[in-house]
Amino acid sequence: MRRINYLSVVLGGMFFLGMSVGAVAQNPSSPAQSQAQSGQPQQPPPMTMDQRMARLTQALDLTTAQQQKIRPVLEQAQQQMQALAADNATPMADRQVKAQAIRENVRNQIDAVLTPEQKQHAEAMSQHGPGTPPAQPQSQPQ
Repeated sequence: MRRINYLSVVLGGMFFLGMSVGAVAQNPSSPAQSQAQSGQPQQPPPMTMDQRMARLTQALDLTTAQQQKIRPVLEQAQQQMQALAADNATPMADRQVKAQAIRENVRNQIDAVLTPEQKQHAEAMSQHGPGTPPAQPQSQPQ
């Protein structure tokens, strides 16, 4: 079973954001009009890099030094995902494979910066999904 990864979600969002940028550029109507016409609820705007870093910093209790090492990794991955999304010559299946490789590379680079405790927390986040805290064991009354 594939595990959801905290960075996969972040980078996956960047990938699909890049894919949607091309669709929006081809559609002259505004996204709000499109969603209103289709009856779909409006989705919040994508997170900025500052928001992503703030979320990771809070979730993993990153130090300033760790933040300075992780941010360029995420920025480079974002650029790679955007370039991949803009590559209409490559079949979608191949782009998905490349996106997975980018996510794996980011995960490895970030794991190299984290402490063992932070890695454990990141792993728990990946198993339970972003924003979902792992279940706490319930104490039994004695």
